[in-house]
Amino acid sequence: MESELLAENQRLRRRVEELERQLEEWKREYVIPMLLQRLLSPTHRDAAFEQLLSFGDEVVPILIALLEKPLKTLKEVGALIEQETLAGDFYESFLRLQVIEGLVRLGAKEAVKPLLKLLKSPDTRLKLKALWALSKLGDSPQNLVFQIAESLNNADLKVREEAFALLGDLGNPDAIPLIIPFLGDLRLEGGFRAAEHAAKALERLGASEIVKAFRRIIDEGDLNALEILRPYRKPVIEALIRALDSYLSEHIENAAKALKAWNAVEALPKLRAKLRWAFFTLSDKSRQACEDAVKHLENFSRLPAPVSPTQIQIEGLPRPANPSAIKTENLPSPAKVPKEDGSD
Repeated sequence: MESELLAENQRLRRRVEELERQLEEWKREYVIPMLLQRLLSPTHRDAAFEQLLSFGDEVVPILIALLEKPLKTLKEVGALIEQETLAGDFYESFLRLQVIEGLVRLGAKEAVKPLLKLLKSPDTRLKLKALWALSKLGDSPQNLVFQIAESLNNADLKVREEAFALLGDLGNPDAIPLIIPFLGDLRLEGGFRAAEHAAKALERLGASEIVKAFRRIIDEGDLNALEILRPYRKPVIEALIRALDSYLSEHIENAAKALKAWNAVEALPKLRAKLRWAFFTLSDKSRQACEDAVKHLENFSRLPAPVSPTQIQIEGLPRPANPSAIKTENLPSPAKVPKEDGSD
């Protein structure tokens, strides 16, 4: 009886192993291609992608292949049947963005190499996503923050929004001086105001005091707040120069006063340009503030510049004496101190 049970257990085990093999083959031949096929459907895309990720490490090679050659990989697994017309640059870009996110969720370190290749992509959103993924996978390029910051002036407003958010999420304080100039970008462009996104990014980086101080200057004209911003003088001046393009005359007036207070001669070209069109674009108070700033900064720019230590020529200065070269033969001898007993 015991031997019969043992034989039955072995038979059942072999049957289970056989079914598992069949399931794996069925999964490779039917399930995964079917899920990839559904990635083409806006209706089923998200659910299909979640099911695909549920296979774990098994689908990492397929995701990497999709990242490198999306359409070629889909054709190889038979996912493209009657929907080839949906394929193209836009679809490839969209699929890659989704694949990158999936590789990060799976912690796929083997994706680092293809992700590094994407940093040369002309598609800025794809490049940003690759930078984000590299930071999450713990293999960020050394100049990661600076590469992301390059997209802060991108013509695509969505790209700019993602760049600000990404810099805030990374938590790297090196991004603070790169973001500060955009606090002065107060114009509304297609529903997008860079100053608002810059403020959110700085707050996530723990620099909310910088945001508050800048707003006190621009909104209230509180020049005392400049002292808080002094460690970031250069990017703050750039932000103040950008604020001269605000639609609100109060912003222009307060920015001009702040630039004057900080002797920011680099603002002269922008201030002069504002005054050329002052009759059409400036209120009386903002025009007066710009005129005062220009007059002060022009006078300040004519003052002699402080000499840098590297500019001092020391060739003609007298050299210090060499103690070993001083002759001591003719110097007077020191007086002898009498002994306490009065003897010589």
